[in-house]
Amino acid sequence: MLERRMSSMVLDVARRIRVCILMSAVSTCLVVVPSRVSAQDTPVSAPDTKAPARANAVYFELLGNGGLFSVNYERALTPALRVRIGAASWTAEDLFGGTATHISTFPMMLHVVPGDGAHHVEAGLGVLPGQRGPDRSAGGSGAFVSLIGVVGYRYEPRGSRFLFRAGVTPFYGFGDASIAYPDEGFMPSVGVSFGARF
Repeated sequence: MLERRMSSMVLDVARRIRVCILMSAVSTCLVVVPSRVSAQDTPVSAPDTKAPARANAVYFELLGNGGLFSVNYERALTPALRVRIGAASWTAEDLFGGTATHISTFPMMLHVVPGDGAHHVEAGLGVLPGQRGPDRSAGGSGAFVSLIGVVGYRYEPRGSRFLFRAGVTPFYGFGDASIAYPDEGFMPSVGVSFGARF
């Protein structure tokens, strides 16, 4: 009985890891393939009027889509469409029970940032694959995938590298309640980011 349960747990973890790897491959294709295709379509002598002046960004997000905090890289595919990938890792403690668990997350999103100028409304959807380490009391551990979104404000002044973001960043966790992050089902959240464009 114990062997069957362990085998089932190993297969479940392997399936979740495959989902995380697949999502990473898809997000990599979203970044690499469009940039390669557009690079081949643009003549060398013609200026690229579609590419933003600063197509890359790196920023630190407090709370938000990555969880407690995350470090993120963003690439502008067009002036209004951005793709983002990030990483975070921390130990979370239960305030009431004193238990602790290690959490690693990897937010991957597509953002729409319409308009010109410094002030923008931003909206995005994506996935949050990750790993929850063993909980010292309950033993809940394994890979998870959550849906994530953002609706917020973005400040990108022209002629500056500075980037500021703030918004509502909801989660929808799937799977076993002991593993799902942040919890199974819908969970509202907010986040704020500071970073640099280049």
